[in-house]
Amino acid sequence: MASGMYRCLRLRFGALAMLFAVPWAVLAAAAGQTPARTETTVRDGVYSADQAKRGRTTYDAKCATCHDGGTMGPELAGDAFMAQHDNKSVRVFYNRIMETMPADDPGSLSEAEILDVIAYVLQMNRFPPGAADLASAAALDAMKFVSAK
Repeated sequence: MASGMYRCLRLRFGALAMLFAVPWAVLAAAAGQTPARTETTVRDGVYSADQAKRGRTTYDAKCATCHDGGTMGPELAGDAFMAQHDNKSVRVFYNRIMETMPADDPGSLSEAEILDVIAYVLQMNRFPPGAADLASAAALDAMKFVSAK
């Protein structure tokens, strides 16, 4: 009788051990995996053509005087622009516009105006449009400029 009871306890202990071990093993395996970070680039159709059109209106009214021809500000299209921003977050560009532009009235552009201007700058640099607008400045944190595919 003692050996039968011992065998029964051993089976129950084994089942209990499995009951606790399986969830811990699953958690340990999940902890070892990091979710793939989805990084967006300006080549992924991140703005709409309509947004770029709105951006051109704002650009012509508040940016072109200094940036077209590079008389006061740098050109915002071409190799020099891309060399300066390549592999950097688009949010860095947004922040620079927000804090320093236009030169005669820094900080006067709204978030929507800045996003529209960025869409126009992307269009000028021949990045493809997509179906949706750049929605928010926060979305720019995970978005990078890339000059090469």
